[in-house]
Amino acid sequence: MSDTVSSMAASPSKISLKHDVSEVEDILQAIRTGVVDAVVIETVSGDRVYALQPFEKSEENHDIIEAIKDGRIDALVVQTAAGNRVLTLQGSDEPYRVLVETMQEGAATIDAEGAILYSNSRFAKILGLPAEESVGASLYAKFAPPEGEKLRDLIREGLHTTAKGELRFKDAQGRNRVLHVTLSPLPNHGQSDINTLCLIATDVTELFEATESLRQKEEALRHLSTRLLQSQDEERMRISRELHDSAGQYIAAALMRLGAIEELIPGSARPNELRRLLVDAQQALSDCSREVRTLSYLLHPPTLDVAGLPSAIQWYSDGFAERSGISVELEVEPALRRLPQELEMAIYRVVQESLTNIHRHSGSKWARIRLVRDSGEIVLEVTDRGKGIGLSPDDPRMHLGVGISGMRERVRQFGGNLVIESGPQGTRVRAAFPLPQATSAL
Repeated sequence: MSDTVSSMAASPSKISLKHDVSEVEDILQAIRTGVVDAVVIETVSGDRVYALQPFEKSEENHDIIEAIKDGRIDALVVQTAAGNRVLTLQGSDEPYRVLVETMQEGAATIDAEGAILYSNSRFAKILGLPAEESVGASLYAKFAPPEGEKLRDLIREGLHTTAKGELRFKDAQGRNRVLHVTLSPLPNHGQSDINTLCLIATDVTELFEATESLRQKEEALRHLSTRLLQSQDEERMRISRELHDSAGQYIAAALMRLGAIEELIPGSARPNELRRLLVDAQQALSDCSREVRTLSYLLHPPTLDVAGLPSAIQWYSDGFAERSGISVELEVEPALRRLPQELEMAIYRVVQESLTNIHRHSGSKWARIRLVRDSGEIVLEVTDRGKGIGLSPDDPRMHLGVGISGMRERVRQFGGNLVIESGPQGTRVRAAFPLPQATSAL
């Protein structure tokens, strides 16, 4: 190995770098004076350092060489008179190459045209390319439209700043793959234009497939929930009609027969006793008829079909106040027109469930129902002055889950929004339903 420095414009000279300060100064002096264009310095470990003349400041030279000797830097960048900066350490890239090759993410450098300049084995595997064939391949060959355009936009952005996005392609087995990619500009030392990018790609196909599967299952569950609510309403309507048409008629017939029996009492041996029993039976049947009629209306109010939502809510709130002893204030916009039957039913059920919760859990003796039209929406608010919905698992009010989830589902199926605000001063249920276009235009 030579211990001299010679002029080597085409082929740089190589000298041994030891802890000899005079030798280091000879090298630096040769570079400073332009005797050599470059030198190759072989360290004890075998690493080689390429240094380009001229160094600007001698005090910096010593620090740089000492840092190289001590292993405190892996690369040396030299500022030339032209402003160029040159990466000067050779051999130290091996640990980083090993690191890049063992990454779980795909890593590559590409040019502005999408050609692969370097690829680690993981990136080549993701693309389904042999490692030896990845360099020089075009990324655009893997991404069909419109993904190719997305890649082009990411490259264009990545030449100036960090760009992130998702790209999809179909692998050789026909599986749809999803990559999360990050592109960053790689500066070209000594050049103002940047045309090389670093690309990091993470295969998120399994995560995407799991997310999509979960989304589909949630959608199926929502459809099932909607169908269950519809079936519930249909069954309530059927039972309501059965109670009204069958049970109601049987009770009416029994009352008529009791009336006929009453005409026979004067000729009996014990008229007073029979008349008293007859009155009791008639009263019991009358009470039963009233309860059956009320139950029938609660299951499916005929007022809702005939007169519309405001009348049905008025009827229900009046009956609720009478049965529960809770004072109910009702505010309904006078100009509110008829809504689609399914929407009126959903709003009615939310009112019904809200008042039931107030009666069972709030302890409030006051409730307010407000139904208005506001900015293309119909807004329902049910408010009480009770103790609010508790947070303790032992609080029975926490068992409102089924009723509240049912309200949420009814609102959701019409694209609405349900908000429940609760505190020590009471609870407010606010359901906002977007009005159908034809209705909102009225």
